[in-house]
Amino acid sequence: MTLVLEQALELEEIFVPGYEKVVKVSNKEAGLNAIICIHTTTMGPALGGIRIYPYLTFEAAMNDVMRLAKGMTYKSAVSECGWGGGKSVIIADAKKQKTPEMLLAFGHAVEKLQGEYICAEDLGCTPADVAVISQATPYVVGLPSEKSSGNPSPFTAWGTYRGIQSVLKKIYDTDSPEGKTIAIQGLGSVGIELAKMLFWAGARLILSDIDAEKCKSIAAFTGAGIVSPEEIMQVECDVFAPCAMGGILNDQTIPKLKCRAIAGCANNQLLKDSDADELAARNILYAPDFVINAGGLINVTQELHFDGYNPSLARNKVHRLYDQLMIIYDIAEQNRFSTHRAALSLADYRLKYRIGKRVEPPCFHHAKEPRSN
Repeated sequence: MTLVLEQALELEEIFVPGYEKVVKVSNKEAGLNAIICIHTTTMGPALGGIRIYPYLTFEAAMNDVMRLAKGMTYKSAVSECGWGGGKSVIIADAKKQKTPEMLLAFGHAVEKLQGEYICAEDLGCTPADVAVISQATPYVVGLPSEKSSGNPSPFTAWGTYRGIQSVLKKIYDTDSPEGKTIAIQGLGSVGIELAKMLFWAGARLILSDIDAEKCKSIAAFTGAGIVSPEEIMQVECDVFAPCAMGGILNDQTIPKLKCRAIAGCANNQLLKDSDADELAARNILYAPDFVINAGGLINVTQELHFDGYNPSLARNKVHRLYDQLMIIYDIAEQNRFSTHRAALSLADYRLKYRIGKRVEPPCFHHAKEPRSN
């Protein structure tokens, strides 16, 4: 089967200005239609998750993967993880069309790039899925094994929680969520973890998800209120936490917001950069997404150290995202521009001067013959 999948694999490189490499991946035998996008390897090999989603068009998939890959460049630069920006999408319904053959075929495509791109789980792709992919390539992180860091979602959630604390500190001069109303949009693996953390911290929760039964289950545990996906962005709250798809902050939605701050784990929350200016004009504090959601990236980075994975080191670095965000708020305030622009400026400075560039090559301990790339 492996030989058949390799022989049926087709890779077509697409030239995209401003991106190092964009590869269209197809395998008719496995029903695979995917894109691997490498924005830059300036700071190190490109690292980013695999999003499995039923995009309506190839162009929509291209637009999403390009935005996501570029976001990973900035995420790594701000958190000084020493990676380039990369991402991949598999155009499929994760619940109905995903198969082991499809995942294995994708793994063979990643192997063809010989370490230029390192993949991980993302929306629609689970740790069990990346374990299947790892059968074809060692260039995978976040595996459910003793030599790997496992599911990064709890670390992403913890970073998001720390980000929520940072906006509360800036607005109310206390970082305690107790008694504050937090509206969470999306109850994926990170959103669920975040809801539980906030519950134990005493927050009042309002939840929304396209899966009504999941929403009811988490609400039963946390005592949260439930609103429809159409209503969640219009509820009165202290903090709105987007934890689903990107592009949700735009000309149509921003005027409807009734929150004091936005702090969530979704990627590419702004439809365009200028939307951050509108948030600032409305006095809504925005925790830049590529900073607040870096916990998962920080965690899997620890996995590839020569000495192996250390969860305590990962936890401690994620914990400090609070301090990074407070610095960004200060930069924005001093320069009288948006927090998003402040974060981009910080990332661009680090990219320009190669601050945090990877020196130690990644070590793939889970490979049959552990190797550095």
